[in-house]
Amino acid sequence: MEKYKKFLLKLSPALRKRLILAIEKIADGQVSGLDIKKLHNEIPVYRCRVGKVRILFEKAEDGNRILAIKFRGDVY
Repeated sequence: MEKYKKFLLKLSPALRKRLILAIEKIADGQVSGLDIKKLHNEIPVYRCRVGKVRILFEKAEDGNRILAIKFRGDVY
């Protein structure tokens, strides 16, 4: 089983649902309404905050690519 699936299964159903909705929006490029912030490094990486969980992603020409989904203390 992939790491992100294991991570999602450990979360509460309500938080899991919110994360899945945020992931779908990021993948579609519809990031309005999400708590998005650009991180300070050379590569343009963004984070989306959903409760205590952070989704790290980068914007690309062919769409957004998710890099990590982890708790706040584990991802930075």
